[in-house]
Amino acid sequence: MTTSTAEEWPTGKAGFVAIIGRPNVGKSTFLNRILDYPLVAVSPVPQTTRRLWRGIYSDAESQIVFVDTPGMYEGRTVLTDNMRKAVNRSLQDPDLVLCMCDPSRPCGKEDELVVERARGLTVPVIVALNKSDITKDSQKTATEMFYRERLPEKTVVFEISALDGKNVTQVLDQIRKSLPEGPFFYPPDQITDAYMREIGAEVIREAAMKYLFHELPHAIAIEVAEWKETPDKLKIFATVYVESESQKPIILGTKGETLNKIRRDSVTKLKQYFDQRIQLKLFVKVASDWRNRKGFLKDIGLS
Repeated sequence: MTTSTAEEWPTGKAGFVAIIGRPNVGKSTFLNRILDYPLVAVSPVPQTTRRLWRGIYSDAESQIVFVDTPGMYEGRTVLTDNMRKAVNRSLQDPDLVLCMCDPSRPCGKEDELVVERARGLTVPVIVALNKSDITKDSQKTATEMFYRERLPEKTVVFEISALDGKNVTQVLDQIRKSLPEGPFFYPPDQITDAYMREIGAEVIREAAMKYLFHELPHAIAIEVAEWKETPDKLKIFATVYVESESQKPIILGTKGETLNKIRRDSVTKLKQYFDQRIQLKLFVKVASDWRNRKGFLKDIGLS
């Protein structure tokens, strides 16, 4: 927890950057790389990010508030509608938009959704062709042309790898140059405005997706029911929700083996986050058709 006050915060290049793109292009990997902190869940499954995450990068000259957004795609549940609304909120008043692309996949309707949101804005736009370490030159050229033809002429394009850090510093430098001068928005030592419970739930969901993304890629939701700090440990009670009774045995695994793996991986990562002993208890419950239940989504912070 920071002890600085607003009067002590420095000034410099400061602003908000919305990171947008279709699902699974590496937006969260990029943000985690910039922060040098695993803030947002990352998995091979599209639609991993379900809400807005603010990651705050500060140095001696600048403070950049990155807003990681859900991937843009066409879905028909209340959850996907909420995710689209979250993207729209992130684009209401940014200082810059960073479009992340994956040249390994041909551009399509989801990329059209991305450029449709970006080209109507009056702020600078940067395009990052991610996964450049595993894509062919012809793929990168085709993707770059797609975005250049649809975005303003001044749009800057970078080839990057969020996974290994290639050209990420150059993107950061370009963002910094494009932001206005002003006071910092947060204390210089703060890296997110997310609550600890939210981070905890994200850690558990990432662990669950590691073991279940083939069987239940989108049917899992996490709710932290209890978060209690004691002198010697942090006690967390959390519920893993699925959509049907038939999915509960998949979460549990044989003799509870899968749930134990999820708990073990979560505890390991939570220790890294909070630097204390962790007591984590996980429960599995059914919330039928939860992706279409507005009240449930609001209760777990996805509305």
